[in-house]
Amino acid sequence: MKAAPADAVGRIASIAKPIGVGAVVALSCWVSILTRIPGSLSTLWIASGVLTGVLVTSPRGTWRAYVLAGLAGNLIVRFLTGDAWYLILGRGIASTLDALLVAAALVHTVGDVTQPAQVKRVARVAVTSTIGACALSGAIATAAQTSFDGAPFAPMFVAWFVSHSFGMVIFATLTVTARAQGVRLLGRPGHRIALVLWMVLTALTCFVVFAQSRYPLLFLVYPPLLFGAFAHRFSGVVFGVTLATVCAVTETLTGHGPFLLIPNASPTERILLLQVFIASTCMLVLPVAIALTERGFLARSLRESEHRYRTLADYSRDLVVRLAADGRCLYVSPSARDMLGWELEELAGPRLELVHPDDADSLKQAIRSLFATGGEATFIWRARHRLGYYVWIEAQARLVPSLQTDGTAEIIYSGRDVTHRVEAEHALAENQRRLHAITDNLPAFVLHVDLDEIYTFANAPTYSGMGFGPAQIIGRTIREVVGEKIYAEIKPQLDRAFAGETVSFEIERDFGGQLCYYQSTYVPEVDPDGKVAGLYVMSSDISQLKRTERELSLLARYDGLTGLANRFHFNESAEVALARHRRSDRPIALLYMDIDYFKDINDSLGHAIGDRVLEEFAQRLKGCLRVSDFAARLGGDEFVVIVEDADSPEAPEAIARKTIAALSPPMLIDGHELRVTVSIGIAFCRDQVASRDKLLRMADVALYESKAAGRNAYRTTIAEDPDRNARTGAA
Repeated sequence: MKAAPADAVGRIASIAKPIGVGAVVALSCWVSILTRIPGSLSTLWIASGVLTGVLVTSPRGTWRAYVLAGLAGNLIVRFLTGDAWYLILGRGIASTLDALLVAAALVHTVGDVTQPAQVKRVARVAVTSTIGACALSGAIATAAQTSFDGAPFAPMFVAWFVSHSFGMVIFATLTVTARAQGVRLLGRPGHRIALVLWMVLTALTCFVVFAQSRYPLLFLVYPPLLFGAFAHRFSGVVFGVTLATVCAVTETLTGHGPFLLIPNASPTERILLLQVFIASTCMLVLPVAIALTERGFLARSLRESEHRYRTLADYSRDLVVRLAADGRCLYVSPSARDMLGWELEELAGPRLELVHPDDADSLKQAIRSLFATGGEATFIWRARHRLGYYVWIEAQARLVPSLQTDGTAEIIYSGRDVTHRVEAEHALAENQRRLHAITDNLPAFVLHVDLDEIYTFANAPTYSGMGFGPAQIIGRTIREVVGEKIYAEIKPQLDRAFAGETVSFEIERDFGGQLCYYQSTYVPEVDPDGKVAGLYVMSSDISQLKRTERELSLLARYDGLTGLANRFHFNESAEVALARHRRSDRPIALLYMDIDYFKDINDSLGHAIGDRVLEEFAQRLKGCLRVSDFAARLGGDEFVVIVEDADSPEAPEAIARKTIAALSPPMLIDGHELRVTVSIGIAFCRDQVASRDKLLRMADVALYESKAAGRNAYRTTIAEDPDRNARTGAA
């Protein structure tokens, strides 16, 4: 007989709750529509956020009724406010759809969104799903409108997306918070008067900030909101953000508030700033409340687990200690007797004299640092045993809230005897130190690779020379470190070394665009069984030696002023060219050049200008030559060019004409405009017994003739041509 009334109450509740949800959604729609900008969308769409908050905090079985009720409330309010039928359907369905999509994503991905441990995941999923859902709903609603009245798509879509995104983030959060808190939202017993007074202060502050338009006082809103989050947790968040939102929206839409200080700002831009302000307000105070609530939850959990922890600690072989900030041991596990020989009572007070003098300062500093920064740390020190010797202890420590109610913290650490391990590590470290001291001071790269071609050791010059850190070498293969090209070059030498042969070779490397030369030696590492276990690699940088050799070669063979070959190099090259001439039976030509009146330039303008003239002449001469031609400066202003593939005199004469023409433009040197000319003598020879001296004499004779003819010209002497012994040419 008693079940019937209960069933009736349940049926009434199952009907009343959806109606209530529909009414709340309808009221939210009406409030949002009141803030609508003429010709645009609402400033902040509340209904989707409210419906999302209701859905994620309700059983899945109630969703269909709540969604239908919310849709009905949405459509009814839009109908009553006079929207066109396509706006009623398009916007009503779209704004209900985005709430459903966000709620489904949160519940499916996160589950219970009210758990403090889920805050980061909830935020990540909420932001992602809100962006996607609001973009989809905005596209649907805007398409429905533009299809009928031709309104521009982009502005309407942006306005929808912004108002729905901010409304979703703010009011879904507030709704979830309000439903999760229940009656606790009205404040804790004994603190409700303080909550009311704070709400009055917050309301007055918001009114003062937004009722005037002379001063940018938005920052005054944040102190009372933060105070509310600190003092009243989620109640302060819900009431504070709601008060700030109502005041900001009301005053801004009626033409007041700091946003009017922005010159030339359109109403849409001011509304966008208003939306950003409301969203930032919510994002400022909500994390504070979450963090404080999570901290209280952690403290309660710690107290509840104290008994279980003590049971484990009492029977642990490790040394378990609770350490207060003043150095007192609040708890010492019984294992201390076996590890250090002291009674527990003897270890209760600060006993820093038991710490080895060499470790005392570092241990105190580590403890102070952990108390200051929190988190976790690893301590290692020597503690004196009751019998007088020292025991190495390694402890994993964490700063945790104290069980006391005074808000202090304490360190809990678990330590174990690592004496044997530390002694072995010290012996190994000493050997490693000696090894590094030797290898790090060698002027060479020293490395070791195992049978898998993995680097196991590298000295300091290796890191500095190659520009790599240890993580880029140690534990990686040769192929990974040097790359495929270099690995292919050294692979034959590696194979020989792994076969037991000591290998030495030279190789070039390009580091940062600079060519370097190395002499490398691979020495097999042979184990006691006579098998190769790896390789020792030693590489010396011989780049400076190679550069010195190259520089000496350049100094010996090239002119330092013009960069052309010098007389020594010319003599070598002339002999090689003549040898080819005799083998191939092809003619050879030599151009002998002399700058006209060069002595006058030196005497009148100085040798510095003269040197610049020589440099400029050499550059212009190079531009007249072919790749196969060879140019040299014999000394002073005398230059020669060897032409090997000249089948007729026309080839060297073409070079002479190009050179004379190249000097036609004046040289501009240090403010002086110099017109420089050149006289050229050409020796063209088919004689198989031609020599360097013969060519020079022939060219010198032709040069003399070109000077005698008035300079700035060339003359050609042809060997074995009795009919015509000279050809002439001039500029």
